[in-house]
Amino acid sequence: MRTDAESNPDRGDLNSDDAVAYLRDAGEHPLMYSFPQGALFSFDRDLRYLSAGGLGLADVGLSREMLEGNTIFEVFPEATASIIEPLYRAALAGTPTTWDVPYGGRIYSQRLAPVRNAAGQIVAGLGITHDMTEARDAEHALRESEERNRLTFEHAPIGQAIVELDGTWRQVNAAVTTLTGYTEAELLRMTFQDITHPDDLDLDMGHLNELVAGEISSYQIEKRYLTVSRQIVWVLLSVALVRDDDGTPLYFISQIQDITDRKRQHQALQDLTAILAHDLRTPATVISGFAELLEGPPSADEHVVKTHAARIVAAARSMTELLDNALTATTLDSGQLLATPRAVEVRHSLMAIIENLDLGAVSINIAEVEDLTAWIDPVQFGQVITNLLTNAAKYGGTEVAITATAQHGQVSMSVIDNGPGVDPDFVPYLFDRFARSAAARRGRQRGSGLGLYIVRDLLTANGGSIRYASRPSGGAEFTILLQSAPDLGALARGTARITANQAS
Repeated sequence: MRTDAESNPDRGDLNSDDAVAYLRDAGEHPLMYSFPQGALFSFDRDLRYLSAGGLGLADVGLSREMLEGNTIFEVFPEATASIIEPLYRAALAGTPTTWDVPYGGRIYSQRLAPVRNAAGQIVAGLGITHDMTEARDAEHALRESEERNRLTFEHAPIGQAIVELDGTWRQVNAAVTTLTGYTEAELLRMTFQDITHPDDLDLDMGHLNELVAGEISSYQIEKRYLTVSRQIVWVLLSVALVRDDDGTPLYFISQIQDITDRKRQHQALQDLTAILAHDLRTPATVISGFAELLEGPPSADEHVVKTHAARIVAAARSMTELLDNALTATTLDSGQLLATPRAVEVRHSLMAIIENLDLGAVSINIAEVEDLTAWIDPVQFGQVITNLLTNAAKYGGTEVAITATAQHGQVSMSVIDNGPGVDPDFVPYLFDRFARSAAARRGRQRGSGLGLYIVRDLLTANGGSIRYASRPSGGAEFTILLQSAPDLGALARGTARITANQAS
């Protein structure tokens, strides 16, 4: 007659030998040979398999018969056995482990745990393996995709951001911080509303509300942000809304492209077109009018004819000056201006420039110009001096003085007039593009507001600079600094001496 323990081996009063014997016979259990995509097994303290089963055994060329009664060293290659041995021994010591084990070109997640008897003693180890190859491949692909997306987000050349439904910045990339001047930490404590220009906020919020309501799927607008220094930057903003599976709005994805330069160029083109349309009309009318007078019946008064001709010439020069400045400004804006500095004899060049200028009754004094040589593109030097003298003749008095002295390896030149000077409120904008003071706009003198802007950029291209100062006695003083030209004769003589010494 069988005892209860014999008839019911699942009872917890099995001794160690009975437990091991039961495990040795467990291979016949339906659970063992039906386990999908992996294997179930038990092993003793000698790392010998007591039982094994599972549909996954055949996938790697193993079977119950190959495992049961053999140690891990007899079943597996040395490389595999060396990986799993410490894990098996850890289970027999009471420490469960989970580990990915490569075998047969597949990846198996192996879970090992101790088997205890009724007294709590460890009598064997139990293992479960599951084929995780596809899952691990998918995880790896997901990690790679997430890393690519992260790098694409962080290093994108345009701004990218994730924005909460209330406008709070959730995530921003480096381009957004560069654009706005705020640090990432500062932006994440703010909303986009905080840095949006007040005049653009209603437009932006209106589109956001349409997104949330499902009326549109995305939108794109031009808007302005205020940087940390309260400067205005123009951006092309593209926004889409992310929803969950049931359609609930989650957050916004924004792309932010800096278009400030494009907007400035567009505005500059509009300004230039307006100025040309306005300022060319007057000299063109003068030329047309006096040309018609000359075309009419001949005048017996030679002085009248010369006056008409002089007015035509003056108007033509005004048109040429305006067009030259417009062309130079366009070249500067496109970044295509090239400076080719050479040694320029300052006094000689000034005399040639002045001789070709018609400044009316304005007198120019160059008595205080020293015999110096500057290092500058000669054509661009002519443009600089012409613009400064023309500017002085238009807005200064009837007397202009030019000085030039050597100063710490540089040539310092000043153009000084005896006019009213520059309105102090206008001085900060003196070298801006298309800048004209209120007094200049009220006056009869035509101008594009490009002259001093061109002067500054031409000097910068040649390594020079310009500054303005009002004079206590009245008038304006523009001082330019140029690099002194190297003494090419001395360099040649030094080279000749070196060559002669080498020859000897």
